[in-house]
Amino acid sequence: MTSRRRIKKEIDYAVSDLILDCITYTNLYHKPNDEDALQIVQDTLLMRNQLRNQANHPEQKDNSQTSKGYFDNIAKTLIEGVDSGYGKLGKLVKKDK
Repeated sequence: MTSRRRIKKEIDYAVSDLILDCITYTNLYHKPNDEDALQIVQDTLLMRNQLRNQANHPEQKDNSQTSKGYFDNIAKTLIEGVDSGYGKLGKLVKKDK
């Protein structure tokens, strides 16, 4: 079973990696105020806050759901959100080439 501490570290690691890549994109292409990249960062931070809140309060889960399933669902949401962010960032990079 994934511990609460471990899932919070995974959330922070994945989110910080995506944010760093967005900032690298803006610096590399000399677009410090690129609205699309800043929107990706904003959406990612909102997702991070929601997932951290879910991880901090597992008592909000459905009674039919086990703790393992609850944390697995958080991890699945994290992967989908980060993958979506990288997809949007990839489109920005392709557009600028």
